[in-house]
Amino acid sequence: MNIWLALLGFATMIIITVVLLKKKMSILLAFSVIPIISAFIALLITHSSNFAVIGKWIEAGVGKTYSITLMMMFSLPYFMLMADTGLFDDIVKAILRHVKISAPIICMITVIVACICELDGSVTSVYLITIPLLLPLYQRFHIDKRVLPFIVSVAILIMSNTPWNPRMLRAASLINEKGASTKLFLKFMPAQIFVIVVLLVIAVYFGLRAKNKGGDQKVSISNEELLAQFKDTELTRHNMFGWNLLLTAFLIFMLIAFQTVPQYYVFAFGLVVALAINFHDQDQQNKLLKKYASSLFPVAPAVLLSGVVIGVMQESGMLDAMVKALMAIVPAPLGPYFYLIVALFATPLMLLFTNDTWYYALVPLIGAFSVKYGVPLEVVVLTLFMNFGAMISVIAQPQLYIATDLDGISMDEYIKFTFWKLWGINILLVVFGVVAGVFLPKPLWA
Repeated sequence: MNIWLALLGFATMIIITVVLLKKKMSILLAFSVIPIISAFIALLITHSSNFAVIGKWIEAGVGKTYSITLMMMFSLPYFMLMADTGLFDDIVKAILRHVKISAPIICMITVIVACICELDGSVTSVYLITIPLLLPLYQRFHIDKRVLPFIVSVAILIMSNTPWNPRMLRAASLINEKGASTKLFLKFMPAQIFVIVVLLVIAVYFGLRAKNKGGDQKVSISNEELLAQFKDTELTRHNMFGWNLLLTAFLIFMLIAFQTVPQYYVFAFGLVVALAINFHDQDQQNKLLKKYASSLFPVAPAVLLSGVVIGVMQESGMLDAMVKALMAIVPAPLGPYFYLIVALFATPLMLLFTNDTWYYALVPLIGAFSVKYGVPLEVVVLTLFMNFGAMISVIAQPQLYIATDLDGISMDEYIKFTFWKLWGINILLVVFGVVAGVFLPKPLWA
């Protein structure tokens, strides 16, 4: 073990994390510059003068992330287009037309609406749609309004398990194989369903608590009054709902059933077809593409450039040295379970990371360490995928300011109300994942 390479690797990881947490440097600059400086130092440590090899390290790393970035470039605009046409609004309205409003139902509707809205992968839009829509109901039925951003935040995390979600694409970029995001999505689905059920139970609890305190007494609201809160725009295409739903279902079917077809092509096909059938004017199509392109920055370039970090850390030998250092420190009996220990404490640990440094600094290290004990990288990525602490960290998720402002509570109130509940769900998920075999190399019953 080269202790100096190990120390350089840990220093690189810490420096990237600190500069991003302190907002001293943009993600793109941190991922582009810091690993290159470390690469030159690594060559000096190993007494090598072959500086040209750094280019090969970069190429190897970016080669692992370019297909994921391409998918993001087409999948995110596709679902933003579907949101603009009113596809998700129409689904929500179809649900609201057939329910009788009460406090427990309102809390359950919060889960459903937030999950549907998060299908486009945009955290901001979920808060902007769900909280203004449902806050008046929370107030009229005397439900603790701190419940609203809490439920929405957990729902956002739950629905990050879709093959096109930015969180899933970050996780999938760590696994160098075709269709990685679809593969992870399918394997994580039992855990996702479990968390949805847990969140619905929590929602019913808070609704019943409000009802038992008299929140439902002499309170009524018509479905028409609730539906009136949905506003159409010039982009709304109610007449295309069936076609848009059919196209979306077809794309998801293609992702799952034909994993040999490049994922980015599936969504490239979907995007151009959706634009063509919804908007016949090519000038309007181009305007929409420019609008959606702005939402890709800096996330898509950050995913691409994360390959620089991964490539330099792996190809230079830093990651291997860091793993050996960890193996010397962590007691051997704990080695095979170290990733599960990290997962159990993921909520408070996430306060020390951003989303990018969680996926591109911590997870690769824990993954490489666990592989030495026979735990596949895929299992580690699945176990550490749903980083719950992001939803109480304004550094990792600055959109939380939007949520609290819309809800009319302070950030302190939100964090105090949310922290222990999030951590509890985090622990329940890990326990379920172990029992169900999702988070183990082999099921317990094998």
